[in-house]
Parts: sequence; structure tokens; C-alpha cells
Amino acid sequence: MSTPISLVTEGLTKQYPGVRALDDVDVEIHGGHVLGLLGKNGAGKSTLIKVLAGAVAPDAGRIILDGEPVEISHPHEATQLGIAVVHQELIDVPNLSVAENVELGLGYPKSAAVLVNRRALRRKTAEALDLLDAGISPAAMVGDLGPAQRRLVMIARGLAVEARVLILDEPTASLTDTEIEHLHGVVRKLQARGVAVVYVTHRLDEVFQVTDTVTVMRDGEVVHRGPTAELTQESLIGQITGNAVVADEKRQSTVPPVGPGAEELLRVEGIGLDGVVENVSFSVHRGDMLGIAGLVGSGRTELTRLIYGADRPTAGRILAAGKEVRIRTPRDALRAGIVLLPEDRKGQGNITDFSVRKNITLPRLRAHRAHRWLPMPRRGDERRYARSLIDRVGIKVADEEAPVKNLSGGNQQKVMLAKWLDSDAEVFIFDEPTHGVDVEGKEETYKLMEALAKAGKGVIFISSEFSELVGTCNRVLVMREGRLVGELQAEAISDAALVERCYAA
Repeated sequence: MSTPISLVTEGLTKQYPGVRALDDVDVEIHGGHVLGLLGKNGAGKSTLIKVLAGAVAPDAGRIILDGEPVEISHPHEATQLGIAVVHQELIDVPNLSVAENVELGLGYPKSAAVLVNRRALRRKTAEALDLLDAGISPAAMVGDLGPAQRRLVMIARGLAVEARVLILDEPTASLTDTEIEHLHGVVRKLQARGVAVVYVTHRLDEVFQVTDTVTVMRDGEVVHRGPTAELTQESLIGQITGNAVVADEKRQSTVPPVGPGAEELLRVEGIGLDGVVENVSFSVHRGDMLGIAGLVGSGRTELTRLIYGADRPTAGRILAAGKEVRIRTPRDALRAGIVLLPEDRKGQGNITDFSVRKNITLPRLRAHRAHRWLPMPRRGDERRYARSLIDRVGIKVADEEAPVKNLSGGNQQKVMLAKWLDSDAEVFIFDEPTHGVDVEGKEETYKLMEALAKAGKGVIFISSEFSELVGTCNRVLVMREGRLVGELQAEAISDAALVERCYAA
């Protein structure tokens, strides 16, 4: 049994441009207890975990371990102090064995001072796996394991470094009920060994099943801490949302609900991708401002990639304007009138080293050729066209020849939209369009999306900030663990209602 540990943070603060990710955060973590760490997307949970893991340095505050202040400036230092993190996105090496993954970076046991002692390596890993009742061979390749087994391998790595604080970030995502039950048993066994477990989850039933205490974060602050037994599901949702009064009053959508006779632009029927998205169906009509809500890992972005042809679905079909279409590539989606403005505007949405002109005219190169048979552009024509769209969308740039990388996030978003405005697109998918955008830029983005919907286009708006969906959408779908679990319309759309559906069992 491990010696019980006490880890306390005092006044942790972390500021990013325009965002206070951590604001004077105090947290207590004790050996032999399971602490539930809860909060919406953007509440500060991930930043807190990164600070404890040594991946991010706080601007202020301190960490106290067993009564002594410590500095954790590197993940290796966190490991040495007995702090291990099992991330939601599994960080392993599929083409290495289980034993090699568990001991990776810890120093493989050697024979003859040079060669890896495979027998000792597997024996040491087997001891950790046996403690978890994992039923996994140390010699198995990690790439051949299922999600639950791969997560247990990462927990075994925590045991291998003799972790006294184990942080589990959404550990049951994509697991079956049986696998979840087994994982809960593992948590209780670690708890009995004196390990302090920090359990991050969006499943409220799990909170009441496995945690002893709960800490709730909102907008970078700790807003609640106390015993789990003193909470109800309703009161916990209230703590997570802040009762949603302020958020719901900030902005009101200007897009009216779509009438029953509105033309259907897009229909998705039973679309799925094994282990990622499961049997999702919905429609988009003219004038729709359709939001998609969900926590990180809910499958929102993955769903849009299937619709746009960036990934191939394993089930379902897509209809555009009432006709079934085969979308195997983004080019197929464009031909069907579907445009995706991805979250990664720098890596996927724009060519940032290119000028604004080149980005805007990229989908219409043939329209600006000097001659139909000669692939040479008419620069003057391109400039006039780019300038007209710059003015139309309101891109703040003095010269259309300026590189896109020199623009703000909001203006980069406008460049992505501008190049598709004169296409035949009928459905515009915006994935986190206000990420990293200032307040003024956000409002401009909302108005651009609303203008598209009012002009008869169909708009799909994905956002991690539920208040954005409340303030812009006339309909919102809710996803959880790759499934569509709810739909809200008009006045029923509220921050509290969205959170309840995202967290409900």
C-alpha cells in the first residue's frame, strides 16, 4: 500500500491572451480518496491538469506536496514526484508491445548493460497488470487492443512509476458498460492502496458511483468543493452551469424558427463510423441555424468530417436536396453543396503563407484565367474579386496581397468564409469558428452566420461554448459519446438544458 499523499494547490493562476484559464485555483487531493473534477468545456480543468503534470507553468500560485512546496516544470518532474496522468486521448505507441509502452521513458531493464532484458521487462509489466486484473499479455501489441485495454495499459504505466496521484481524464469515453464497471473496480482498488485519484468525467452517474468529493470549475475558477454525498444530480448541474442565468441573457438569436414547409437541404440518415459516431440522423432546412453541442470527445467534429468526406462512414447515407449522394471526398461534398469551415483554420482552412487574394480565389482559379486553355491567372481580375469579398465580409486588411498569417483569428475565419460565398454551397458547417477570437470578432462571426441563414442557406454551428449556441441558434442537437441524445428548439434552448443533456446518464 502506498503512503497516503496530500497534494494542495494554492492560488494557481494562468493567463493566455484574452483568456484567464486559471483564476486563483485552490484544490485539495488526498491519498485514498477519489476527487471528481467537473466543469464545462473551457472551465479550466485541462489547464489545471497540465499544470499538475508539468506541461504548463502557472503564472502565479504554488503546489504543496505532503506539506512542502514543489515546482513542476517538466512532465519528468511530475513523474518523479509520483503524479501520473491518463489522458482522454490515449498517448501510446501502437506498434510497440504492452510492456514497452508501460516502461517507455522509464528506463528498460538491461542485460549485459546494453541489451534490453525482455524477460525482466515483461515480468515487471505483468506485476502492474495483475494489480488491475487486466487480463492482458505484456507481449501483446498495443495496436491490437481495444480502447478499454489500452486505457488499462496507461493506468499500468502509472503503477509502474509508483504514482501516488493518478489523474484519469474522461477514462470511460467510448467504453461499454462492462468495461466501465471493471474500470470502476480498478479505481476502488487503487483507492484502497492509498493512491489519490482525480477523476474527470461528464457522466454524472459516475460521479456518485466512484467519487468521495467533488470540485467544480467554471470560467477558470473553483466554484464548489465538498463531499459527493451532499450533492444531488440537480444541484450538481446547477453548480456546473451557474444556473445559466447570466449566459442566457447575454445574446438572443435573430434567426427565426424554420417553418414546417421549409425546403430540406441536407438529410443525414443513420450515419456512423465504428467506435466514433453511432447511428446519427438529422436534417437541415433553408433558414436553419442548427447548433451541435457536446463535450470534448462527444463526436461533433467527427460527425462533420463524415458529412464532408474527410473520413469514410461505415454506415448510413446522406441526401442533398432530396437526392442521395455519395460523399467519399471533400470534393464530392462541395459538388453536393456542402462546405466545411474547420476549427483548425491555420492548418486546414487557409494556406496562411498565401495572400488573402490567393486564398479567396483558390476555389475559382478557372474563373480568373487569362485564357480558358492557358492556366495563367488574370491578377487584376483576381484582385478586384478578392477586394469585393473583403468589403462584403468585412475583412480588416489594408491590402489583399497581405499574407493571411498576419491577420487576427477572426479575420482568418472571414477569409475561409469569403472564398465559399460565391460557390453553389447551400449548407455551411462552422466548426468552432470563434475559437481564439476576441469579443468583437465573435459578434461579427455570429452576424455572418445569421446572415447566411436569413438568406436561405443552412448553417451548422459547432461550439464548445453553450452560451454561443443559446444566443445564435434556432435549433440545437446534443451529442454524447458519438450518439445524438437530444434536440432543443427555440425557447427550450438554454445553457442549463444543454449541460443537463450532455451530462445525463
